[in-house]
Amino acid sequence: MIVRESKDTFTLIAQHDHATLSGEMFMMLKRDFVSAEHYESLSFAIFQHDRAWQVPDSAPIWDDLRQKPFDFNTYPEELKVSFYKNGIDQVDRVNSYSALLCSKHYSSFYQHSTDEIGRSFYEREIQRQKHLMGKLKVHKDFLDYQLRILKFCDDLSLYVCMNKVGASKVEEIDLFKKGFDNSELFNDRNDTKIVASYVDRKTISFNVSPFSKRFDVKVPVKVVRKERIAETGLLQAYKEEKFSHMLVQIGL
Repeated sequence: MIVRESKDTFTLIAQHDHATLSGEMFMMLKRDFVSAEHYESLSFAIFQHDRAWQVPDSAPIWDDLRQKPFDFNTYPEELKVSFYKNGIDQVDRVNSYSALLCSKHYSSFYQHSTDEIGRSFYEREIQRQKHLMGKLKVHKDFLDYQLRILKFCDDLSLYVCMNKVGASKVEEIDLFKKGFDNSELFNDRNDTKIVASYVDRKTISFNVSPFSKRFDVKVPVKVVRKERIAETGLLQAYKEEKFSHMLVQIGL
């Protein structure tokens, strides 16, 4: 779950909806920088990379320590890696190449982990990757290139979802203020990160645009009142709240 907090509410965005936005953004990238090889598998991986969160996001849980809903960063680690594994397994039943990309994406979070849960997940996924790379005869450099695209699209969507609409540069989350990692690929000079910013209350623009044209995006959100959470608990307050939509234009 992606969680944005205001004085009186929490805005909650399901990870799979964020991933759908990642896929929509991928479809709009300039094709000059995206190889046609394994294009459909890459697209499927980007659209499905966060399907692991479908079950936990259907019933969000409360973080007593932080006094807010758990988000994708703070969610209990042992539960998180179990869902990650299940999500990759589900993708693998449809497309093993896509599962390989998803496995590399998730395992990268734990590459330098020192705790037993993270290390165990990382080592298990490395074995999965070795098996799939041997089975599919994938070239590592090309796979890494596609993983960079997946991560860039993931970050583009997170920028939209984690910032409030119309956020000034000062108000933005720190993560993307100085640009997106893996974005140099979409810059002709290949040495400058792409930086996003709101140019008005609804339009995001870039110092170097990775897109071929403007387009609109619509993200499902639930805005849950803190007062209602105090009355009924998070789960009930979330379930009774109807979806609304965050509307943003992606400019050039």
